[in-house]
Amino acid sequence: MEDIQVLVVHVRGQDERKAYMQKQLDELGWPYEFILDGNVSDLTTDVLDRYFLNDHKPGTMYGQFPRTSCTYKHLLATQYILDKNLEGALVMEDDLRLYPHFKELFLKSMAEYRAHYANLPFMANYEESSLLLVPRSMRAKGRMLYPANRDRFAGCLYINNKCARVIMDYVNEYKADLISDRLHNMLVEKGLLKYFWSYPCLACQCSCDGSMPTMIPTKPRPLKRLKWFYKRFYKHLLYFFR
Repeated sequence: MEDIQVLVVHVRGQDERKAYMQKQLDELGWPYEFILDGNVSDLTTDVLDRYFLNDHKPGTMYGQFPRTSCTYKHLLATQYILDKNLEGALVMEDDLRLYPHFKELFLKSMAEYRAHYANLPFMANYEESSLLLVPRSMRAKGRMLYPANRDRFAGCLYINNKCARVIMDYVNEYKADLISDRLHNMLVEKGLLKYFWSYPCLACQCSCDGSMPTMIPTKPRPLKRLKWFYKRFYKHLLYFFR
């Protein structure tokens, strides 16, 4: 059975999250690497000038912000694919919960990718975190990958080498002024990369379903876990009838 390189976007020092991911990844049996560089304290002026647009706008990415750290770590993972000349890599965030049969279904999707999409700048999203699903009217028996015209967060992505080149070429020329998923979305809208959603979804970010706190500051969300449960039920029902 083939090995898939896994890259984990990880906040250095968050040992509980690291142990959580290690347990799941050891069970998968694939080679994995934690992206440890890129913490907020690592965002020097040289790093910011190289990767981020200094536009002085509200919400700018240029600065020592958690959102900038997360995006920089994603860029380091993307550059890793190019530096190691990998066919591609599975990029995960460090709060990702893998669903049962993840390995079996992911490898099935890779067979589909190689049969139909390997010549494209290809990115596929496998997570349920955004609760954006493939409508039932579009689903086909035996098929896992469906073309999409927008992102679905950045917690569980397969990025091939051609796609990694598109992302890094863009950032090297124009700089990043968006968080990772919105950067990907903008590149999709420009027609520079091809984005796919999996069905079924194979994972979920624990910070999205409320089972872990988020590392990026947000407004308090009381009863988040309970609200997620009901919203997930509603969304699955809604997409079933679409």
